[in-house]
Amino acid sequence: QRNEMFAETLVAAKRTEPTAQFDDLPTIKLKAALYEQCIGMLLACALASVESLQTLDLPTLLQHIGQTLSFSLTHAEMVKAPDSERRQEVLCINYLSSMFESIEHLQEDRIMELVQEHNICELLIRNAVTYHTYYSRSTKIQTAQALAGLFGTEAFKTTPSNFIANVETKRLLVDLDEAFLKATFPDVASRKKTWALFDYIGRLRYQL
Repeated sequence: QRNEMFAETLVAAKRTEPTAQFDDLPTIKLKAALYEQCIGMLLACALASVESLQTLDLPTLLQHIGQTLSFSLTHAEMVKAPDSERRQEVLCINYLSSMFESIEHLQEDRIMELVQEHNICELLIRNAVTYHTYYSRSTKIQTAQALAGLFGTEAFKTTPSNFIANVETKRLLVDLDEAFLKATFPDVASRKKTWALFDYIGRLRYQL
């Protein structure tokens, strides 16, 4: 789809500007990817500030996160690439981690409505299950922190089925505990910021 989009755009540009000089398609794609990565890294740094989060268009960001996490499940090459830490398919996890770290300063109810609307909880779990072996340690920590922040909200505590309705996803989450969570957070002290995640998984074990 991206190849077709770039090719069609290039053809249209050449038709509009017949005398202009254009880079070839591979060069354009490379420059576009670098631009996207730089913008993504800048956004990740900006979201470390609660003031940035408070002035951000969160509905648009959460829509983007939902679409990107869905896209990544069918495009494994994006996460397995050597530069994946700078790609949106991984950076979206960083965005969620920053957002839920500062959730008490944001409109929690509205954010959780958008999380539910875009199915972000289940998509994040499925991405973690599918790609955790390719994640860096920092991305693994951010994944756990994002899930813990989500599970710690009043909306999730009140009606968790609104965010994880699929029994299979619940089983995947329990399996994730053994797959990477215990290795990433081997002791109680290291689980301090992610306790809501471990607590929810513990309760799920008795339900399934």
